[in-house]
Amino acid sequence: MIIVKDLIGGNKPEPILIHYNGTLDADSVTLRYAGSFVKLMDIDDVDNGWFFTFGGLATALENTVGILAEEQEITLNYLPNSATAGMSTRLMYPIFPSTVLRAEYARTDAAGTANTDTGASASAAGTTFTAAATGTADYTIGGWIYMVTGAAAGELHYVTDDDGSGAVTTSAWTNAVVAADTFLFIWPSCSNHVRWNATYTGFISEIDSSACVKNIQGIMTHIQSPGIPLQPLDKDLHDGLVISNARFFHDFIFCGATDAASTLVSLAWTRGQAAA
Repeated sequence: MIIVKDLIGGNKPEPILIHYNGTLDADSVTLRYAGSFVKLMDIDDVDNGWFFTFGGLATALENTVGILAEEQEITLNYLPNSATAGMSTRLMYPIFPSTVLRAEYARTDAAGTANTDTGASASAAGTTFTAAATGTADYTIGGWIYMVTGAAAGELHYVTDDDGSGAVTTSAWTNAVVAADTFLFIWPSCSNHVRWNATYTGFISEIDSSACVKNIQGIMTHIQSPGIPLQPLDKDLHDGLVISNARFFHDFIFCGATDAASTLVSLAWTRGQAAA
């Protein structure tokens, strides 16, 4: 995940130096990746002192402040109350309500864990893409399905309808899709539905809206592949194409740990830290 720009200042914020330990209650021995979310612990969780930590720790994305600009390695990380050494510092990009971020619907996360989806089917020459579930009807309209493996590998299709169990695409499938085939689902450009990967550096492919969280405001989706420079996804240009090794990105504003009805503190810069 990267920062694209700031809607007020134009240029993205400069990274700042922070005291970071990627585990709450121990000297961290877990690799934390550049591009991952950074948070503060609850304001009254002071058993080991206050510090910045990994955004995926419970409660995930509460008290969010930025994304790491560099990795935290697995050694030489210490809590504020360590008797061994002082805390390590890391560079972090702060994020604000005006910060535009870009995350990838990557095939794997930063740790190499698969992020693709499976369990769908489609018939050659048909336009129905049947998944185990797509959640609330019509939420996927305006999204995209890209096949990673199988007979239909490389096919890219735009979604125009959704009844909660299957999506209808504008263009017909050239080849059949079976349950074992892997695919990426790219949410509609202005959707607020996402599912974060385990490293909190980008998105898992998830076509079921009920398995997603609603804590972004999407702006634009993009495609990039060998021979295709980074550009906005466009139904008139890209629907029905067969593209090898395509990559997909979503630009968005991070809005909070969950939807607007939540009492969780989202961006600590604007709302302060939550209490446990």
